[in-house]
Amino acid sequence: MEKYKKHIKEYQDFPIQGVKYYDLNPIYKMSGLRKDLVVDICDQINEGIDLEIFPEFDYIGLVESRGYLLGSLIAQELNKGVVCLRSKPNRLPGDTEVVNHTLEYGDAQMECQRGSGTVMVFDDVYATGGTFFGATEVLQKAGYTPVSGYFIVELDYIDAGENPYPIGSIIQYE
Repeated sequence: MEKYKKHIKEYQDFPIQGVKYYDLNPIYKMSGLRKDLVVDICDQINEGIDLEIFPEFDYIGLVESRGYLLGSLIAQELNKGVVCLRSKPNRLPGDTEVVNHTLEYGDAQMECQRGSGTVMVFDDVYATGGTFFGATEVLQKAGYTPVSGYFIVELDYIDAGENPYPIGSIIQYE
């Protein structure tokens, strides 16, 4: 949506050469715009469930750290629980599972506590799919059933390969 897109700053060659970074911090700084974004995302998710694009889900899996910023607000609005997907090692107590995955600019890991239920993964940007597929893999390993994903921004010009899950986004770059 142009209403949000005009506030996103683009940084070429960040964090490494050849990567274009979309900075959503200007949106996060404006409480009214941030609130509108949460409402619009929730409306799209609910519409997607009504149209059977997205299956029903129990939890929103929040990808650290930028997925936490709006994801918890979205979960609150949708009356859903939250599953924290941590990227820093040994930050979750109890029984956890860990997977290693590849990003467009390096390798990373993801960890979550064991549990069960259906999960929609939420993060800020969908590009190569590396973080999303790491999230779905760790959720499965931990006993959950990932069913979909939702992102603030989707980079359609990057080929993320085959994706067996329905995903949605409010802002697309082609």
